[in-house]
Amino acid sequence: MDNPDKSKADWGNYWQGRGAEQSGEVFAGVGVETSAELATYWSTIFAGAGCEPVLDLACGAGSAIRHAAAAGCTQLIGLDISAEAVQATRTSLPGLMGVVASADQLPMADRSVGHVVSQFGFEYADRPAAAAEISRILRPGGRFSAIVHMKDGAIARECRGHLDRLDVIDKSGFIPVSKSVFSAVFAFEKAPSKRARGHLDAALKALTDAQQHLMPEVRAGGIAAHLHNGASQLFERRQTYLEQDILGWLDRMAGEISAYAGRMTGMLNAAIDPAEAAQLLARIAPAGEVSCDAFQLGGRDAALALMARTRA
Repeated sequence: MDNPDKSKADWGNYWQGRGAEQSGEVFAGVGVETSAELATYWSTIFAGAGCEPVLDLACGAGSAIRHAAAAGCTQLIGLDISAEAVQATRTSLPGLMGVVASADQLPMADRSVGHVVSQFGFEYADRPAAAAEISRILRPGGRFSAIVHMKDGAIARECRGHLDRLDVIDKSGFIPVSKSVFSAVFAFEKAPSKRARGHLDAALKALTDAQQHLMPEVRAGGIAAHLHNGASQLFERRQTYLEQDILGWLDRMAGEISAYAGRMTGMLNAAIDPAEAAQLLARIAPAGEVSCDAFQLGGRDAALALMARTRA
């Protein structure tokens, strides 16, 4: 990824919000964590599973490994680079061993894990290094099962659509212009003068231009509508707020939009095509059994289902 530290922060912020149940619908992202198709897939994968240790790689909130628990598996390990994600998983699965680590440097002994699983996580790592690590820790006859983002699939197209909408917000300049308007109106109302009025009029003119640019997205709903409507309500009720609180809200919105864009970009950058998937699977299970198939979500080819079984 272009900036691993920023990506880690973006996803850490995401999982912290999810764990705290603070993530609003407008920032929910592409809905890929749970679905009937994914539930069926994992239920099938874990059907008849024994007591072998199961590692959920880049576990997120544990969307995959919870199905292992439901199937009766008891040796469960959730690993993620985000401490917030690991905590979210442990909250839903108290018996799980949580590990904060990178997927390309697994803190597990050689041949110690029977099944490595991942749902939209493996592909975010240094993939060749992660594949080598998975191969190292799998027991003879062990399995790797994963659902990963597919290049040019339905999820990728959704991500591009979200990024296009975020780009409209950014290019409109609505947030910085709104901050200028609030600063100008508070200054004018505190100490009216011809100069202060001039600053306010200029800021309001800039806001009108920004709103015209943003309005198609506002009418479409989502983030732009949440931002615009929230700023409008704050303006109408500004006498009940401190200026610093209003500017703080706008700054937080800018931060959340930036993190949201980072997550969408991360999904796009992580997407794998079948040719790369085949190379990675061969690294995980040399001379073993491998498969790579399109996986449908909502009737559309959205992801890849990967499987590798090492030689017994």
